[in-house]
Amino acid sequence: MNIQSAWLNLPVKDLKASATFFENIGFAIKQNEAVLDKMRGIETVDHKIIMLIQNEQFEKVAQLTDIGKNEALVSVSVSETAEVDTLLDLVEKAGGKVIQRGTKHEGYYGGLFSDIDGHLFNVIAM
Repeated sequence: MNIQSAWLNLPVKDLKASATFFENIGFAIKQNEAVLDKMRGIETVDHKIIMLIQNEQFEKVAQLTDIGKNEALVSVSVSETAEVDTLLDLVEKAGGKVIQRGTKHEGYYGGLFSDIDGHLFNVIAM
């Protein structure tokens, strides 16, 4: 057996607001008309997709009755250290929360932020 692909699904309270947040900080938004009211994809330059799924749909598919805030830490990379700072500025302007700014961990410059639903993201320059 060969696993063909994998992706991350994040539950969100307001799908449209979450899509706008991620578009404002630089992600491309992927939409499928058949499920536009339930989910959207956010895509990186290297074509990695993270699915944003409306809470009710996430609960149904995952068979959960209580969704936690920090069920995952999503890592994203940028090319240069200045882009880390720019992204964190965009996060604040888009309504997210910068938790850690301009730090070095294991030789990488980066930062930590949460989106408008409280999901944790770390961004590093690689």
